[in-house]
Amino acid sequence: MTKKARFSPYQIPLLDGTKQWCIALALLSLLCIAKIAYEYHKYSTLPFENPSEIQAQVLLQYQKTKENKPDKPYTVMKLESDGHIFYITSKENLKDLQGRFIRVYGKLNNKPNTKTQCSFVEYFKSCFFIAFSISLMPKKEFSAPLKQYFVNQHDSQIHASLFSALFFADSLHKQWREVANRLGLAHIIAISGFHLGVLSAFLFVIFAPFYRLAQRRFFSYRNELYDLGAIILLFMCAYLVLLDFTPSFLRALVMGGLGFLLLFWGLEILNFKLLALVGCICIALFPSAAFNIGFILSMAGVFYIFLFVKYFPKFQSRFYVVWYWVAFNVAVFFSITPLVHYFFPYFSPYQLVSIPVSLAFVVFFPLAIFFANCWVGGIADKWLDMVINLEIPSIDYYLSLPLTLAYVALSLSAIFSRKCYVALLISAFIFWGYLLFRFFS
Repeated sequence: MTKKARFSPYQIPLLDGTKQWCIALALLSLLCIAKIAYEYHKYSTLPFENPSEIQAQVLLQYQKTKENKPDKPYTVMKLESDGHIFYITSKENLKDLQGRFIRVYGKLNNKPNTKTQCSFVEYFKSCFFIAFSISLMPKKEFSAPLKQYFVNQHDSQIHASLFSALFFADSLHKQWREVANRLGLAHIIAISGFHLGVLSAFLFVIFAPFYRLAQRRFFSYRNELYDLGAIILLFMCAYLVLLDFTPSFLRALVMGGLGFLLLFWGLEILNFKLLALVGCICIALFPSAAFNIGFILSMAGVFYIFLFVKYFPKFQSRFYVVWYWVAFNVAVFFSITPLVHYFFPYFSPYQLVSIPVSLAFVVFFPLAIFFANCWVGGIADKWLDMVINLEIPSIDYYLSLPLTLAYVALSLSAIFSRKCYVALLISAFIFWGYLLFRFFS
């Protein structure tokens, strides 16, 4: 008896030929232009000349001081209003409003060549809103009771901040941000496609035994991969709603959903053209993604994953699977490091810890959710104290634009040449060695 195939034996490209690509890109360009025109209309209605109020959610709140006035702290708030980011400051001693909704009466500045200018391009990134008054709204997130359930399991707000970021994509406490940046763990903490993959695999492991039991008795003709894949996607859609449509998770879910459809239709998935198409779709639907560092680095991460998979084929061996998984994490970590240093300056040799942490996170993340649901989410708090109190030495280094463009060109060349991919890995290792030299010199 022949074994039932899990995957389609046909690997057909989604778009084949120049004509199909031209049509697809033309349609996406029209969609992007329409979306930008709509965003410009919203931008033109913002209060530039006459003060007005905006309603926004507080994503992050922290205190800062000026160098010449260390005894006079002020509050900085990061707000989200209608899908865009605004920053405000206040000299008042405000209570913690993170996650709450507020009304802010004030205006924006669009005068050119000024420090707080809010141009149309800056509108897609973030703008400074000059706040005259702030008032708290009674509205709360529908997920607030669930968040509070998890927060109450921890002995401090700092510890709760870490798990709120892991579970609900909330902003990290300043102390945790510093630790994450110096240890290179920001991509693990910030909810993204990595978390989507881990959760999906975890749900598959849970559902598969029950499905197989029912399949043998009632619907042996059904395909396990397709049925469970559809069920898991529904769970991930519900999780997306719980996250209030966090952009990073939304992008990952769009990519995952499209990949599932391509698998179902028997089309090719691990394809660089498909990755480019997904990127174009995301930018057409959400033009601000083109200015989002998280989106750029996540696309780059998937790109380097595709490169590794292309040049390191799998073999059916338990030992080889372990080696492959370790090599995968090492290669992707070093490959993306030069691009990370174009946007972020932090470097420490202790960032190597992110490789074993990435391996352990596959087990840790589902267990953390399980323990939190069993009201023992604070079981690891005493070890977290050890981590957050670490003095992690680091240096700052930005990679120049010409070198970054050269590295991007080498990365794109690696699509077509194994030698270029080897050169890419060698360049990444040399760059990391250079950073190590600067660190100890």
